[in-house]
Amino acid sequence: MKILVYGAGVIGSLYAGKLQAGGHSVTVLARGDRLSEIRHDGLVLQDVISGGRMAIKVETAERIAADAQYDIALVTVRRDQLASAVPELEADRSIPSFLFLLNNPAGTESLAEGLGRDRVLLGFPGAGGTRDRHVIHYALIPQQPTTLGEMDGQPSSRLRAIEMALRTSGFPTKISHDMDAWLKAHAFFVTAVSGAIYLAGGDCRRLSEEDTLLILMTNGVREGFSAVRALGLTVTPLALRTLFTWLPKSFAISYWRKFFRAEMADYVFGRHARAASGEMRTIANDCRAILAKTGAAAPALHRLYGAIDDYAR
Repeated sequence: MKILVYGAGVIGSLYAGKLQAGGHSVTVLARGDRLSEIRHDGLVLQDVISGGRMAIKVETAERIAADAQYDIALVTVRRDQLASAVPELEADRSIPSFLFLLNNPAGTESLAEGLGRDRVLLGFPGAGGTRDRHVIHYALIPQQPTTLGEMDGQPSSRLRAIEMALRTSGFPTKISHDMDAWLKAHAFFVTAVSGAIYLAGGDCRRLSEEDTLLILMTNGVREGFSAVRALGLTVTPLALRTLFTWLPKSFAISYWRKFFRAEMADYVFGRHARAASGEMRTIANDCRAILAKTGAAAPALHRLYGAIDDYAR
């Protein structure tokens, strides 16, 4: 496949590098210092679990070329950068499919209106990490495969093609039949977690030691999932629904106490939360709009979202 990756942060660099190494033709759209780094060093990826490291050369671009004829564009910007990216994406009429790999609980109708429903695919990455100069330190998340879906929920041939491209490039991948519901549930989950991390001073290990914060976080996720159900949607993925709504609350607290004690938690949640507080505030505002629409009571979430506001300021 001929793939454009729009965004050269942790996620864009990781997916671009592994897809290029997997045999695909990848162009990364980047600007400024990041563009210079990629042109000089390539995409340097460091797996924090295995210790493996690789440097991959890719094509680069500062803007979308009208005659490039890409099969698909992976859009990997942060939620708070999406509004500024969309006009450039809308101006291009040659790319047949855009896969948005990012938090977007606000819904996808605006994307569909600008790009066309037949060109929009929804997704979320199955990795976390951080960038140290030109090196991407990353970890694939075993509990969360890269998740993809069509807007209408049907597993189309193009969706199967990108699923196969990702799988053969080293990304465990799953197709969702309701990606909009998945993204809304995940947004409530990740904002509750981030708010708790901020209340713990940005320290995942400290969060693991404070049961009052773990209880607050758990209550916040449960409130968010209730709001998703109030919209008439099913909370997915099943593992999170089971952990937060079916099992006793004490089990969830015990699980997350152990999780946040491990170093992996900082790669999965902590580093991104500390580096992207502006994005977390934007997503929290999206979630506030959902809460207002449903009228759901959410005292825990409102406290957690206050912490996000304070940290972002």
